[in-house]
Formats: sequence, C-alpha cells, structure tokens
Amino acid sequence: MPAVFKNKTVVLSGTFPGYKQADLKNLIETNGGTFSAKVTDDCTHLVCTQKEFENNGTKNKQASSITGISIVSSAWLFESVSSKKCKKESEYLWSTLNKTQAAATSAPNGTADATAATNPRRSARNSQAQAQSQTQPQPQSQPQPQHQTKSQAKAPKKNNKRALDSTTGGTITDTAQADTEPPAKKKKETKAETQRKIDIPVDSGFSNRQNYHVYVDPDGLIYDAALNQTNRMNNNNKFYFIQILEPNDMSGQYTTWMRWGRVGEFGQSSFYKDQSLEAAISTFGKKFKDKSGLSWKNRFDSPKAGKYMFLERDYEVESEDEKEEKVKKEDEEEEEVEVKMAECTLSEPIQHVVSLIFNQSYWANAMATLDYDANKLPLGKLSKRTLQKGFELLKDLSDMVNNGQFHGTALEIINNQYFTVIPHALGRGRIPLINNERMIKKEIALLEALTDMEIANEILKGSKKSDAADPIHPLDQQFAGLGLQEMTPLDPEGTEYRQLEDYLIKTHGDTHYIKYNLKYIFRIERKDENDRFLNSPYANIKNSNRRLLWHGSRTTNYGGILSQGLRIAPPEAPVTGYMFGKGVYFADISSKSANYCCHHNSGNTGLLLLCDVELGDPMLELTHSDYHAGDRAKDENKLATLGMGRTVPYGWRDAGSVHEDLAGALMPDTTEAPRSCDDGQNRSLYYNEYIVYDVAQIRIKYLFCVGMS
Repeated sequence: MPAVFKNKTVVLSGTFPGYKQADLKNLIETNGGTFSAKVTDDCTHLVCTQKEFENNGTKNKQASSITGISIVSSAWLFESVSSKKCKKESEYLWSTLNKTQAAATSAPNGTADATAATNPRRSARNSQAQAQSQTQPQPQSQPQPQHQTKSQAKAPKKNNKRALDSTTGGTITDTAQADTEPPAKKKKETKAETQRKIDIPVDSGFSNRQNYHVYVDPDGLIYDAALNQTNRMNNNNKFYFIQILEPNDMSGQYTTWMRWGRVGEFGQSSFYKDQSLEAAISTFGKKFKDKSGLSWKNRFDSPKAGKYMFLERDYEVESEDEKEEKVKKEDEEEEEVEVKMAECTLSEPIQHVVSLIFNQSYWANAMATLDYDANKLPLGKLSKRTLQKGFELLKDLSDMVNNGQFHGTALEIINNQYFTVIPHALGRGRIPLINNERMIKKEIALLEALTDMEIANEILKGSKKSDAADPIHPLDQQFAGLGLQEMTPLDPEGTEYRQLEDYLIKTHGDTHYIKYNLKYIFRIERKDENDRFLNSPYANIKNSNRRLLWHGSRTTNYGGILSQGLRIAPPEAPVTGYMFGKGVYFADISSKSANYCCHHNSGNTGLLLLCDVELGDPMLELTHSDYHAGDRAKDENKLATLGMGRTVPYGWRDAGSVHEDLAGALMPDTTEAPRSCDDGQNRSLYYNEYIVYDVAQIRIKYLFCVGMS
C-alpha cells in the first residue's frame, strides 16, 4: 500500500464534482491515510472547496479551532496521489490561496494567473484525472458528487459522463466547469434535492412534520436552534427550540416553529405560518436574540449571563450511497416488494452478545438511569466538543470541591453551565448541586457512557446500510464494526472453559450479593492489540509481573471497548473522579468488577472481561485512595498501583494451564477460597484494585456473558 498519506487523517467538506465521497475515502485510505467523517482532535487535514472555506461552515469552524489541522484545497489531495508524495500543505492552504487570488484579480484587466496558487482546480486537472483512474468505479456505477451543504449543486449528468470518460486519460474540463458554474444556476436546479441531504429532524412537536423539512440557506446555514438554560437556585431547567420549516412542495410559504418548556417535558409551542423567507428569517433571528442575547451569526460566542445557551448539534450528511439506498427502499415499499432478510452467519452465542451490545432500549435505560436527556441531544447529534466541555466543567467543579468550596456563587455558576451543556431530565425535581466526590463520579460515568455509546451508535448506523444485490445481516455488520481479530465461543465441556468458570464463581466476594448464571465465554483478540504490546517497552521487562484480571463495565460501553480497546479518561476529566488516578482499573475478585456492569439496565445480563495485564514488580502499594497515584507511580518508576484490599486470593498460579498464550501470567489459585489479610496496615478497601496508566500494558483475552441477579 502506498504511504503517501501515512499518519494523515483527512476530513472532507464540500462537493467535489465527479466524485462520490466513497471514492475520495478510498483514495485516501488506499494511499495510507485515515478518512474521518467528522472533524476531531486526531484530524490533520480538512480538504474543502473554496466556497466552503469562504462561507466558514461548521467543519471549517471546528478545524480552525484545533491546532495542527491544515485547511487545504483538493489539489493537495490529487497532486499528492499523482506524484506519489505528500505535498507540502503551505502551497495549498486556502488562507494563502485566497490572498493570492485577490492579488491576481486586482492586476490590470482583472485577469488572474492560471497557476496552482490562483486556481488550484485548474492545476489539479491532470493529477485529478490520474487520481480518478485509481478510484473511479466501472461505467455501470457513475460517479456522483458528495453534497455537504445545500448550496453545492449536483453536476448535470452530461458532465458526470464526461468526468467518467476522463479516466481514460483526458482532462475533466466539464467537471471543472461544473465546479465553477454560477451558484444561482446550480441552486435552482438542485435545491429540493440537496435540502434533504443533511439529517436534520423536524421538531417532534410539529404535527405536520412529514410534509416539511428544516430550511438550509444557499450557504449551508441550518436554521435550527436548540437552546438551554439551567439555573439551580431558581430551579430553572428550560429548553427553547426554534426552526424555520420549508414545505416539501417548495411553495415558498415558510413556518417559524418554536417549542419551549422544562427539560424532560413536552412544554408549549407556537408558530408563524405562511411567511415569506425574509419574514421567517427575521422572526427566527429576533427570537434567537431575545432568548440568547446573541445574534444568530454570533451564536458560538460565549453565552450571556441569565440567557439561554446555544447547544451545538452534530448533523450527519447523507452520502450518495445512503441516499440511493433510502430511495430504493422507499420504492420497494411502494411496490410492496418482499425482500428476504439475509441469513446471519454468526454463531448463536455471538449473535446473543452482539444483540446485547447494540440493544437501543438498553442504551435508553442507561441514559435514563444517569438522568441524561436524550431528547435534547440524542446519540448521533452529540458533538465531541460538547463532551469535552462537559469534562472540563466537571474538572472545574472538582477543583472547587478539593479546595473546600462546597457552596457559593462561583460553584453555582459552574453547576449551571454544566447542566446547560449536558442536559439532564430531572422532571419537576430540584436540580442537584454537584459539590462532592460521589456526584462528580456519577457525572463522569455519564460522560464516559455517552462517549462509548456514540461509538456504538456509529457502528449501528453503518449496519443499517445494505446492498440488495448482496445483502448482509445487520448483526454481521455490527460484529464487523467491532473489528475483532478473534471471537471464539468456548466449549462448556472443555478444560479452558471450566478453569475460567472456576475463576468467576470461586472469586465471589462475601460482601457482594450478585448471583451468577454463566451463559458464554469467548476467547477474544482485538486487532493489533497483541502487536501493540509486543512493540511496547513492556514486552521484555526484567521485572515482569503479568496477571489475568477482571474488568467490568456497562453493556452499553462495549461497542466502544471492543472496537477501540480499554481507554484512559481524557485530560479534561477531573482526577478526583478516580480513586487511584486516571487509569484502567482491574480486580482479582470477579464480583468486584461485576458491580460495575449495572446489569439491571441490560436485562439482568452483564459482560465481564479477563485481561492479561503487565503490572511490573514491585507495584506502588497503597492502603488508602490517592488521586495522584499515577504521578507517584511514574515518579517511582513503577508501572502500576495496587490498592490493597482486606480480602485477597488464597494464592497465585500460572495461567498457562488455561491457554498456552497465557503462559507466564498469573491467575488466582481457586482451590481455596479468598482469604482475609490482617497485616495491621489498616487497609481501607475490601478487595484489591490494580491500576495501570498505559493501555499498551493491556491485552483483552476473554469476554464473559453472565446472567446476574
């Protein structure tokens, strides 16, 4: 595989005539890069059109706010591929290109030099044609442009055909022409089509929503505002929604819709109907400013005191493939065509676990238990920036609590900001004051669960796409989305299964009341996880101390855990939310980890992991909690912390008897029950906890599916 874009993560914004987004994604990935559908902290490049850059759309704003992302023209992409070498970004930055174009067009006669600097589209034609030959499908699948905003037009079919012909070596004159057509002409041709390309739900309170869609202006600006205001002292926890709605028949009669009330309740509503577009935009702007204190164009500015805060929502752009699939499904429904569901190729045990992980009713249960208002910011609309802001505010609260600030105006202000950014459904009950460690831990659990459910939701969305010619069962697609190297159900009659079952049953803590009904055990290997360990500094250390240890988490978190591995809390998270600092926690008593499964939210079934963990010897041994244990361990050149419990395993034995891959790792000797450890150290924990601070020390080995009651 060519490594043109090695260590590059690229996100796209805008319509690139002659290309589906899937084509450009393939171009990036086949040349060693990583494609991202969203702007994240990991992105290195935003490739966008000139119009997208000048309009400063959502992706551009996000990219501009993150250090290290280069916003470049598509010429950078195509010329890098054609030259088989990643080009220097400085020559393709839109910030530079726009200045050069302005200088060129101010020259005598108003002519611009047709060079790469002044017109990257022209200079890229030959390289684009060459790149096309690597990515374009065969003639039966004509390329269509990917739309990301309402203003970007679908190129006429004849131009697409010319672009396809250019893969034989010709230039793409017609495609370039389509890219530079007068915007008004393109808008007229495609407004109704592009309007529906972005997934923007009409508010559920609007009774005629099937005949309307949210208005998106020619520059891609979405007239949809979700506002929130939380004031704990006044027991205010309010929302305010505003939308401009355009009829699907494009009659030109617009409706400005508003709904408001207490979070978690339907509230009240009103609307202005049969407005002109100008009147609707004016009404929308006035309402927005009245509630937020900000003009609509300045909605991302710092919120005004005593006013509503604008909540950023993440809008998904429908790809050409998704659009075609939706149309195809609608046609089939109209014709009452019965389509046979593809058979699932997974074994029954794997089907059971995949269904458990992606069970949306369990997601709803988890969010409700944590008091999150999924109606305000549902999964799929929750931006990474919102979660990051939530962690930052919790860190601020944690710092105040640690400094003995349990009340006061400053604490109230941060509380209000947190409940505004992360909406909670608390009914008419009073909004709590987050002013202690227990409450901070609960909110951290919420944000961590939302992070994992967002990942699982992306996998779930991918599983809903299907090819009628080659259908794949949704469970097969969901399983593929986990990206596992191996998931093998163990034979209940086998030695491996029975030894692991003993480890589960015979390390049950006396103070725990969970009862087990073991359903399945799977041998697991995550892709590249073993290589990550073998290539790490921990692979051949002289003071090796590997243990086979338990880790428990909500079933709703396993889409993220299995696809991305166990992770450490982000830098924004408060350290006080973690007893021994920010790390990954393990136990040698199964029920200690089972308590974190929250089985009551998932049909009384929990998922437990057994992991091969390199702890090093000696560990940092502590008898009481220490939020700075991670820093202390690092200072003392130790790889892990042991929170010392009063009940410990009877002894330890080599786990190689379970499976040869575990040779050298230790697991509890279950021939005798765990014993009490009375060494006079006044241990505050009932059971041992093991914490590592680098995920490279961890290899997931087994997944247990356990009925719990």
